[in-house]
Amino acid sequence: MSPIEARLDILEIQHKNLDADVHSLAKVCAEIKNIALTNQSDITGLKLDVADVINDIADVKNDVGSVKEHVNALTAATHAGFMRTDKRFDEMDARFTERTDQTDKTINQMNTELNERMDHMDSKFTKRMDQMDSKFTKRMDQMDSKFTERMDQMDSKFAERMEQMDAKFTERFEQLELLIRQRQPIN
Repeated sequence: MSPIEARLDILEIQHKNLDADVHSLAKVCAEIKNIALTNQSDITGLKLDVADVINDIADVKNDVGSVKEHVNALTAATHAGFMRTDKRFDEMDARFTERTDQTDKTINQMNTELNERMDHMDSKFTKRMDQMDSKFTKRMDQMDSKFTERMDQMDSKFAERMEQMDAKFTERFEQLELLIRQRQPIN
């Protein structure tokens, strides 16, 4: 083989290798193209997903804004409710204080009236008791006087009766002595 043929064989081998490399390169390019198309499809899908996410984020922002508005409205309503409650509490406290003061005043007035009535009744009672005591003392004095008088009368009657009995006893005793002397012989 001549050098040309050897070279031709080398060139043919290189051509086959080059052809195989071109086919491999074409396959790689086709694969790259498929990968690129897949990536492009994925990118398009991702862009749609990103657009959906952006829309979702916008919806979330709207929802958050709406929630903030609702929270602000709720906060304002709660604050207003607390203010109304505080006002009512202050009104109730004022009414309670007023009623307590009125009750205290009424109780003090009733106490004063009761004390006056009790003093008046005590005065009447003391006066009545003094009158009754006076009447009782007078009646007791009358009864004592009558009792003393009656006792004196009874004592006088008793003494008189005793004297009568003593006189009768003495008389009977003398009669008995006389009878005994009459019945006894004289010595």
